[in-house]
Amino acid sequence: MSDTKPVAVEASNNTLGIISLVAGIIGVILFFCCSYISVVLGVVALICGILGYQQKQQYAMAGIILGAISIVLGIIFIIVGQVFLREIMPIIQREMRMMRF
Repeated sequence: MSDTKPVAVEASNNTLGIISLVAGIIGVILFFCCSYISVVLGVVALICGILGYQQKQQYAMAGIILGAISIVLGIIFIIVGQVFLREIMPIIQREMRMMRF
């Protein structure tokens, strides 16, 4: 009889990479309607992606890229929204005054 020993197979742990990827995807999707959430998810994706990349996890680089895109798009839309509100608010206030009887 042959003497066979079981070989230990190391399980692949891609948790941080997957979290990074999912947070980056959701952040990129939500940047138009929820810019603040997009920035927060982008930061989460970036941090998890960097930690996962240091551990050589599979989806970490995609999460880093999507996280950075999410942060940039979120900040751009926050700025655009603030400028838009600053420009449109006097018009809304003038129309509201005209509507009073």
